Amino acid sequence: MEAYLLYDADCGVCTFAKRVVTAFDWRRRIEAVPLQDPRTDRLLAGMDEDARWASFHVVREGKTASGGDGLLEIGGLLLNDRVPSLAAEIPTLRRAIDSLYSFIAGLRGAIQCEI
Repeated sequence: MEAYLLYDADCGVCTFAKRVVTAFDWRRRIEAVPLQDPRTDRLLAGMDEDARWASFHVVREGKTASGGDGLLEIGGLLLNDRVPSLAAEIPTLRRAIDSLYSFIAGLRGAIQCEI
């Protein structure tokens, strides 16, 4: 496993997004781990409780990316490892990723997904 995707298993939107990611992870590079799992204490060591629950997280090579940065990491793992560096080079792409994450995060409390 190259990375861990940490998500809120009690959130329908989060669980749906996790299923989309795992469906497209045909190389099996990502292990999805609920934030409720005891392993998160080790994976997110040093992160305060509020920050843990404020977003999803991707832990890869000892580094944690959350929110828009996490989406970039997922893009890199699923599509092409160059995705995160492209976003750094193209500011409009970075803003679009951050906007996409904000939109998805806004749905978290607004709707319930039955999975």
